[in-house]
Amino acid sequence: MTVDTGAAPAGTDPAAPAPRRRRAARWVLLGTLAAVLVAGVCGALLVRDALTARTALTRAAEQVPVVSEELRAGARSEADGATPATLASSPALAELRAQTTAAREATDGPLWWLAARTPVIGPSAGAAADVAVVLDDVTDDVLPALAGLADAVAATGRTPDGGIDLAPLRAAAPGMATARASVDASLARLDAVDPDDLPTRLADPVATLRDRVDELAGAVATGDRAAALAPAMLGADGPRTYLVLSMSSAELRQGGGIPGALILLRVDAGRVEVVRQVAASAVGPFRSPVLPLSADDEAASTARLGRFVQDVTATPDFPTTGALAAEMWARAQGEQVDGVLATDPVALARLLAETGPVRVPVSRPVAAALGRDAVELTAENAVDVLLRRVYDVLDPETADLFYADAAAAVLARATSDDVSPAALLAGLQHAAGEHRVRVWSADPAEEARLEGTLVAGSYAAAPRAADAVGVFLTDHVAGKMSAYLDSSLRVVASECTAAGRVDTLELTLASSAPGDAATSLPWYVAGLPGGAHPPGTLSLGVTVAGPRGGETPRVARDGSPVGGAARTTHGRATQSVTVALAPGESTTLRLAVPAAPAAPAAGREGGTPPGRLEVWSTPTTTAGGLLDVEAPTCG
Repeated sequence: MTVDTGAAPAGTDPAAPAPRRRRAARWVLLGTLAAVLVAGVCGALLVRDALTARTALTRAAEQVPVVSEELRAGARSEADGATPATLASSPALAELRAQTTAAREATDGPLWWLAARTPVIGPSAGAAADVAVVLDDVTDDVLPALAGLADAVAATGRTPDGGIDLAPLRAAAPGMATARASVDASLARLDAVDPDDLPTRLADPVATLRDRVDELAGAVATGDRAAALAPAMLGADGPRTYLVLSMSSAELRQGGGIPGALILLRVDAGRVEVVRQVAASAVGPFRSPVLPLSADDEAASTARLGRFVQDVTATPDFPTTGALAAEMWARAQGEQVDGVLATDPVALARLLAETGPVRVPVSRPVAAALGRDAVELTAENAVDVLLRRVYDVLDPETADLFYADAAAAVLARATSDDVSPAALLAGLQHAAGEHRVRVWSADPAEEARLEGTLVAGSYAAAPRAADAVGVFLTDHVAGKMSAYLDSSLRVVASECTAAGRVDTLELTLASSAPGDAATSLPWYVAGLPGGAHPPGTLSLGVTVAGPRGGETPRVARDGSPVGGAARTTHGRATQSVTVALAPGESTTLRLAVPAAPAAPAAGREGGTPPGRLEVWSTPTTTAGGLLDVEAPTCG
């Protein structure tokens, strides 16, 4: 009898599927080992690349101060009229570019692409690659373009016929346009990095880099505008005519001094010619505003803003001033101008410091009053002669003629063959930094590109000025007492509060008029008797303007709060008070200005960078018209 034991027949495997399972297990094991090996190799490669990138960026960081110093040294050489070494071919810049390229290559490729999309390490890997790309783009596109622009300015000389050679600036324009596109792309790349996804040791450097690139973007935007606009505005594409307002700081308005004299300039292919000069009394007044005024401007400055050329600077917004002055000139003189420029005696003194003394031939009425046919102006005596001494012997209308003669002579000297354009630029840059030089273009496209620059003076609507504080002065005396004003303005505190940041400023005003000003100064300087204050009194309107959308500023005088006229002008809350100073008297106003509750972040179009505060003010004989200081970023 046969018994079935369940055993497999001889020669057969009782577990036939086992070899297949073992083989599958081996493949899984081998696959896992391979994956681990690949991951290890990739990790090692990533570590190697990261170390390479770190070494390259460390070396690049060592070159940054060297390159920065070379750029600054080049700027100083240009200001001194020397010829600096060519910055675009700097060995330090070449080394910086080589190191950032190495860092970019070390953080590029499929491994870094994959790492940037891996949980946990992805944001850090992506940020590291983005930083390398940004630094490489900045050193490849932006710094060489800025160096090239500096070289172009240094190379700007005279043409054979005495004009300014515009070719170097025109040649630099394409590189600056590329640099601007590159820096904008870099900012967009850094904006896409979420700092909340990064460890602090990486988030802080990325945020610092973002701020530095944003600051660089401002310089690039300015350089791009200069390279694109300067040649055209100096007549590279055909003749231009400009009206120059010679502002007298002896009688202040919010935007500067009253225009005491007007000069017509013609520029053609870099050549500058003074066509003629006239006293302000030769233009207007007009029965009604020559252009429509906004309700805010008419409320703040009255219709005089658009009727009297002497009052076109009653607004701190130069585009408004320029358009009104151009229209007044067209109606009174029958000529259309391509733009309007404005400057003051302190700016002329800055130019004289670069050009040397100027002998001013004076017109016949002035010569008859002075008893001589010329006056020498120097950097040291220009302000005193033009704003004080001239009124000792000349009536206001004849003084305006002399002022026009002087301004024309200084401009003619500044553009003469033996004055370096680089030296001229240095004087203009200094004056522009104090808001003493203004430019408005009748071409809407040019004016749009000027907006946001130091010379544009766009206070009413430009993004650059949105968060700026304003402190503006108006002389209430029908005289020239502002010539005896000593003023200073400083930011003393910027604090974060529950309601946002509050900026505190101190404005000090003092009268340097002689004690017997009422009798020793002519009536047309000291003012007529019978007014609100005795002759010789310095009576000033002080208007404090907050940022757009902010609350009304608060004013205290010598420690005691004072009230004033509050209004809103172009979206800004303002507070206006009147200060009267007898000869020798001084006072200090403390101004508390709340920031806007939702102040916009620095824009790509030239807004105030985060962590900065701009204060616009009326330029006086002793203080410039712009402060740019650090301030906390609140909220």
